[in-house]
Amino acid sequence: EALAMSPGLRREGLRGALLSWDGQLEDDARLVVGIARTAAAHGARVLTRVRVTGLTGEGAEVRDELTGRTATIAARTVVNATGVWAGDLVDDIALRPSRGTHVVLRASSVPGLGTAVMAPVPQASNRFVFALPQPDGLVYVGLTDEPVDGPVPDVPEPTEAEVGFLLDVVGTVLQQPLDRSDVVGAYAGLRPLLDLPDADGSTADLSRRHAVLTSPGGVVSVVGGKLTTYRRMAQDAVDRAVVVGSLRAGRCRTADLPLLGAAPREQLARVEGPARLVRRHGTEAPDVLANARAHGLSDAEALAPLADTVPVTRAELLWGLTHEGALDVADLLDRRTRVGLVADDRARAVPVATDLSGLVVAGAPTHPDNSAG
Repeated sequence: EALAMSPGLRREGLRGALLSWDGQLEDDARLVVGIARTAAAHGARVLTRVRVTGLTGEGAEVRDELTGRTATIAARTVVNATGVWAGDLVDDIALRPSRGTHVVLRASSVPGLGTAVMAPVPQASNRFVFALPQPDGLVYVGLTDEPVDGPVPDVPEPTEAEVGFLLDVVGTVLQQPLDRSDVVGAYAGLRPLLDLPDADGSTADLSRRHAVLTSPGGVVSVVGGKLTTYRRMAQDAVDRAVVVGSLRAGRCRTADLPLLGAAPREQLARVEGPARLVRRHGTEAPDVLANARAHGLSDAEALAPLADTVPVTRAELLWGLTHEGALDVADLLDRRTRVGLVADDRARAVPVATDLSGLVVAGAPTHPDNSAG
C-alpha cells in the first residue's frame, strides 16, 4: 500500500508506513489574495505598494513606494501584524527570525508521488523534511530552520547549504537519488519567533505559538504563530484591539466566515466551469471565465496553459489584473500565482503576462473596490 501511494520510496528496509491527514493548501498566494479580497468585500480598504515608516496607537506614517508621497493615516486602534518586521515598528518586541527554505522539483524527479512523504532528519528529535506534491506538476521539498542574524532582508534567499541539506535528507527515503540538477527553483520565508527570556538553543526549539502584545502607546502586535492558525491569531488580535480601542463590536465571526469563492465540496462539484478554475477559484470560476470573454478572449484562448510546463491560464492572469489588484508582471507571476518559483517557467510566461497587462491598461474594466495587494 505504501508503494502504491508513493512508488518512489526506497524499498530496502521498508516494512510499512503511517498514513495521516493534514491541512491541504492549493496555493498560498491564492489564500492570501482570497483573505484580502474577502476583507475588502466586508468594508476593508487594501493599500498596496505602501510602506509603514512609523506606528503609534493612533495611526501610521506611510509612504507610497511608487510615487514617494508620504501621508498619515489616523485610526481608533492599530494592529501591527508585520511578521519579522514587527520589532522595527514597535519597541520592546524581541524576535529571533528563522529562515525556512524549500526547493522545487519537477514531479518527474519523484515519479508517482501521490502523498506527502516525511523523512526524519538524522540525529534530530522530532524534525522532518517533507516532499509535498503540488497540483501543477511540481514537488516542494522543505523545510529548513536557520537563525537569521543582522538586518532582516525584504526577500530572504536560500543558501546552497540548505539546498544540499534538503536533498540529502529526503534522498534517504527515496529509491531514485536526487542531485542539484533536479532542483528547478528554491525559495525561503522568515518565521517571526518570539525571543523569550528563558529561551536557549536553536530556533528549531522555539515555540511556534503566537502572542498578542500591547505596547505602552497602545499598538496591538501579533507575532509568532503558523499559517494553519491564522484565523485564531486574527481573532485574538482583533479581540485585544477592540478592548484597547474601547470599540463597540459584535461577536467574532471568523470561525464560520467563508472566503470569497469558498463552498462545501458538494456545492463546488455543481459549479459549472473548468475543473482547474473551480479548484483554484471555487464558486467564482464562472466569473473568471466570463471576465476573460469580456476582454475578447475565446474560451480556447482563455483556458490554454501559458506554456507546456505552466498550466496557469490567461483567464487567471486577467482576473488578477481586473479583480485582484495586480499592477504588473511581477504581481501576476510572483504574487498572484507561483509561476515565478521556477525561473524557466517564469521566462516562458512573461510575454503572455506582458501582453495581458497591456490589454487591461488599454481600457478594459477593472474592479479596484475588490482588489488585493
